[in-house]
Amino acid sequence: MARASIFRRARQAIARAIAPEMRTRGYDAGRFDRFAREVRHGRTSLETIQAAGSIRSKARYFAANEARASASVNALATYLWGAGAVPAHADTGLAEAFLQWWDNCDADGRTNFGGLIRLAIQALIVDGEVFVVFRQRADGLKLQLLPAEQVDESVTRELGGAAFIAAGIEHNAQGERVAYWIRPFLPTQQFETWAPPVRVDAADVLHLMRPDGVGQIRGVSWFAPIMLKLADLGLLSDALLKGFQVAAMHAGFLTDANGAAQLPFEGEKSGDTLEVSLEPGVVRRLPSGMDIKFNQPTQAQQSVEFMTAITEEIAAGLGVPAFMVSGNVSRANYSSLRAALITFKASLEALQFNVIVPQLLAPIWRRWTLTRQLQGEENGGEVAEWRFPAMPEADPLKALQAVKLALDMKTMSRAEAIAARGESIERVDADIAADPHAQAPGDDPETEEDDSNAE
Repeated sequence: MARASIFRRARQAIARAIAPEMRTRGYDAGRFDRFAREVRHGRTSLETIQAAGSIRSKARYFAANEARASASVNALATYLWGAGAVPAHADTGLAEAFLQWWDNCDADGRTNFGGLIRLAIQALIVDGEVFVVFRQRADGLKLQLLPAEQVDESVTRELGGAAFIAAGIEHNAQGERVAYWIRPFLPTQQFETWAPPVRVDAADVLHLMRPDGVGQIRGVSWFAPIMLKLADLGLLSDALLKGFQVAAMHAGFLTDANGAAQLPFEGEKSGDTLEVSLEPGVVRRLPSGMDIKFNQPTQAQQSVEFMTAITEEIAAGLGVPAFMVSGNVSRANYSSLRAALITFKASLEALQFNVIVPQLLAPIWRRWTLTRQLQGEENGGEVAEWRFPAMPEADPLKALQAVKLALDMKTMSRAEAIAARGESIERVDADIAADPHAQAPGDDPETEEDDSNAE
């Protein structure tokens, strides 16, 4: 044993003596001397919890005060949710009952189901997470949104038996979420009130967040990768605007070269200091023997291109097409718009069906159907297919022609084509049947005319 310990210490000493670049061998990325100090530390789940609150407050500021950040949030929320996804179910009566509950599900009575989910998605983008609490009341099941700070991030401790609480979320020995520690008072209410957090069972709380790493417990604002760029862009905009303002102040100054004019100085004298204000179009008289000079800073020749590059970087960090952030489509054409929308649509669908549906929509549907079953009403099944509104096309005519070609070639069904538009085939056929001027599916007026002529 002693000999093995000696050999182990010897190997460790040899390993420490070897230069780091030798230990990393062919991986330059494994070296530290070519990276900044911040890069060497990386990111851990603990840092995610500690930094989330600070990042959240900054993101809220930019979303409320910075035009590009606000446009990004609006674009993401609009295309992720739109007018609202609807559940498609084999039992059409059950789907219709859900749409009736849609209008009065808000516990605060301010909006409907679509408005609640849009608010939740906005909080997901800006805050990085949001909580939805089920409230069972006399008039039925209700939903209430809670901001991220409502779940007390300061509650972190061991519970024994491998159970623990991390940032207000309680886990059992298997790592499953079993409860949330929620503050009973809103942090934003007018009068400060404090009370210890209340333990709420995880079955009554939904936690919407985009996991950015394995083992992540709390969400982080989507603004985190572009926060510094937003700050730099704001400083650049202010500096350029101030430069234009100073350049626009055309003022003249009179100087008494020999002191014979005896004209009074037009300005203010504070002690031994002369103060002269600048205003557009004025002519100021200076004291005898005084002259004034201005620096002539060189205006950035590519300031517009530089701001455009930063805006595109911000859009890339949030996964939004640049024209939706800047509002400028002057340099866009059909090909570029179509390529941007295709990429954007793919990323949105990944978020819709990998985050929003499993974390929010499917659990709400299950809880709603369970409530109906407990009330003695027909359940009809716990699974529903959520269909989101279709994204607008760069050229709708070409998109419809492509769908028609796929239908003619039997590579797509009508149900699939209608589902891509966010509708169900049952609802569309019912609307067509109820419209006396609509043509029924499969009817061909030319064929009917040919049959009549044949007769």
